[in-house]
Amino acid sequence: MRHWLFVLSITTAVLAVGQTPNLPRFDQKPLHFGFFLGISQLDFAVQHAPNWPEGIFHVVPQSSPGYLVGIVTDLRLSSYLNLRVNPTYIAGERTLLIDGVDRATGVRDWYTRRVESSLVRLPVELKWKSERIGNHRWFVLGALHTTYDLGSKAKVVDDRLFKLQPVDYGFDLAVGTDFYFEFFKLSPQLRWSFGLGNLGVPDGTKLSQSLPVVRHRSRDYVFTFE
Repeated sequence: MRHWLFVLSITTAVLAVGQTPNLPRFDQKPLHFGFFLGISQLDFAVQHAPNWPEGIFHVVPQSSPGYLVGIVTDLRLSSYLNLRVNPTYIAGERTLLIDGVDRATGVRDWYTRRVESSLVRLPVELKWKSERIGNHRWFVLGALHTTYDLGSKAKVVDDRLFKLQPVDYGFDLAVGTDFYFEFFKLSPQLRWSFGLGNLGVPDGTKLSQSLPVVRHRSRDYVFTFE
C-alpha cells in the first residue's frame, strides 16, 4: 500500500509540475468545500495488566485495514493557513491475538477476538501550506477530534465480547501535497491518529482485566478532492 501511494504521488507530481499554472486563484477563496476517501489501518495501543488473570498468558493487538469517507469545509485564514472541519465516517475492525486457554477445548492455544468499529469523527484542523511551486505545494496538518463509535457494545451483556467505550477524543497529524489540475485540486496525505481516552470497558471479563488501558491508533492514506 505504501509503494502504491508513493508511485501515485510521484506520477501525479510529474504530470502537475512544469505546466501552465492551473486554478491560479483557487487558494484565494475565503471558503470552499470538497470530499475525501481513503484507507484506514486501525490499531490499538494497550497497557497490559501487571499480573495476567487465570487462563490468559498474553494478548497482542493486530491492526486491520478499513475505509474512510468524509466531507471538507475549508476556511482561509491567511495565504499559508486554513481552518478545516472534516466530518468523517470510518469502518473497520481490529484483532486481538490471545495466548490462553480455549474455553471450548480447555487447551492452551492462540486464538483471536475481532473488534468491529463504525466510527463517526469530527476533527477540527489547521492546515499549514508551503509556497506554491508550479502546480503543487506541500502541507502539514494538526487536528483535534471527537469520535463516536456507532458499533460500541459497551452495554451489551456478553462475556465473549471485548467491549469499547462509545466516545473518544484525541489528535491527528498529517503530511501531504496539493496538486492543482485544470478543474480540481487533489491532495494525497498520510495521516496518523492518536486517541487519548481509555476505550476499555471494565466489565469483569478476563480479557478486559488483561488490558486495563486501551487507546485508539490508526494510520490513514487519504485522497482529498476540492
